[in-house]
Amino acid sequence: HLADAFHRAGLGPKSEAEMSTRMKRSGTADGPTRPLCKFGTKCYRRNPEHLKEQAHPWDPDYLACCAACNHSPEFVSIRMLFEWIESRDETSAERGRCTRESMQQVWPEIQKLGQDVPALDDELWQTLDDDGNGFINFGEFAELTTKHKLGLPLGLDDLLEHSSANLKCGVFDCSCNDFKGRRRRCKYAEKASKGEGDECYNKKEDHRSTFCHPDDEDWELHGDKEMCRCGHKKKLHASGASGAAAVPYPTYWSQASSSCLPGAVSEGDGSDAAEFSERPEMGEDMLKRLQSLVTDTYSDVTTRDRQRHSGSWMVPKDFTLVQAWRNENSKLWRKYCVKKAELQQEVKTADAKRFEVYDDVLTTKVWSAYGDQLDTSINEWYLWHGTSSSAAHNICMSDFKMRLAGSATGTLYGRGSYFAESITKADEYSKEEDGLYTVLLCRVLGGRVKYTADRNPDPDALTRECTQGESDCILGDRIKISGTYREFIVFDTENVYPEYIVKYKRGELFKSKSHP
Repeated sequence: HLADAFHRAGLGPKSEAEMSTRMKRSGTADGPTRPLCKFGTKCYRRNPEHLKEQAHPWDPDYLACCAACNHSPEFVSIRMLFEWIESRDETSAERGRCTRESMQQVWPEIQKLGQDVPALDDELWQTLDDDGNGFINFGEFAELTTKHKLGLPLGLDDLLEHSSANLKCGVFDCSCNDFKGRRRRCKYAEKASKGEGDECYNKKEDHRSTFCHPDDEDWELHGDKEMCRCGHKKKLHASGASGAAAVPYPTYWSQASSSCLPGAVSEGDGSDAAEFSERPEMGEDMLKRLQSLVTDTYSDVTTRDRQRHSGSWMVPKDFTLVQAWRNENSKLWRKYCVKKAELQQEVKTADAKRFEVYDDVLTTKVWSAYGDQLDTSINEWYLWHGTSSSAAHNICMSDFKMRLAGSATGTLYGRGSYFAESITKADEYSKEEDGLYTVLLCRVLGGRVKYTADRNPDPDALTRECTQGESDCILGDRIKISGTYREFIVFDTENVYPEYIVKYKRGELFKSKSHP
């Protein structure tokens, strides 16, 4: 069992106080820990007192209880496995992240669980840490387990809006992929089996589906409908959806379009679970909507960044949208949804002060007027990102690369990816190609925001605040300092989904009032 690997690899629980504290930070425990039920996933008892007094693998506080009594858990989901690994890592317990060192210690067991899992060498680590920020978060870990079929459900059903159909058993080595509750025996068939009456003559479908009969495979397993025919409780089952089928998609996505940018591909066999990566070109209605967003987020304020990148302080009088494409990428969207679900889960258990809401972001306010509602409780925003056409294409195909972050925009607030609520600020970083400029309109998960209005911020300290501390992004307020713009900086690609590629023309340049 994978849990035994933690002790063999030296990842056994630390002190009760330390582990209880770490588990509480992640929202898996609150208050005194309970003793563990010795039967674990094999417990068939439904007595309320027993379920209240003892912890089971399906309980939210189960991992904390295991840590408190120095016991190896039974893992019933990918999420549960990841939480256990990251809770043992002193460098990442606050932030839900795993270093290569902690992953390496349990890698042999992960290889046994999965299919064709290679050695964790430099090349594979760089593939897993595809954004290059130096650690693996849950979204990246989930991609690994999906690719190599670790055999456990994801474990985020309530937040990813999965239905109760096709629930996979989370008990290791159980082959059940579809929960089927045990049925009661037909009373007539049961009497007949004892020689006390005639056989059941009711052939109606609803009767046959509700009650089992001697020729049914579950005749000997009759009873509790909350108990699966595989022998494990319904609480141990979760959606077995994987790949592209693991998350829901925006209803306005086409997911199949003949009008895509050159190079767009569709992966897989065409089934519902096949991965896809398409960029359908937007029609007139969406172009008008995007043009309105460009116009409404325009400002004539110039900054030193404009002079640095374009060689002039002069500001375009306007921006005219020419073309736009929507990025429909199943893999990037799945990673974004998993991160969003994590934040939604955290905000339910965390101190509200740790999730201070910034609901005045201009791009988000303008875009939401069209009916697209984001989750303000976790600071989900729409923001602009200035770039080149080729870079935008690559980002939509394979995501932002944090190892390259700051190479084009500078590092005032650290080496992250920079976003703006004003099209004019994003335009400062846009590069001209064939007379046109390019920006991305992205969904961004701000999460816990580190606000700074320092004139000379410490980029290293801000980077550590997000990569090792409690914050998820930086909000640098230059409006307050110098009357220019606010910038939003993230250090994890799962916090961003590049949804639209927008190409436009710059209007006539002029000397604005903000010109030095």
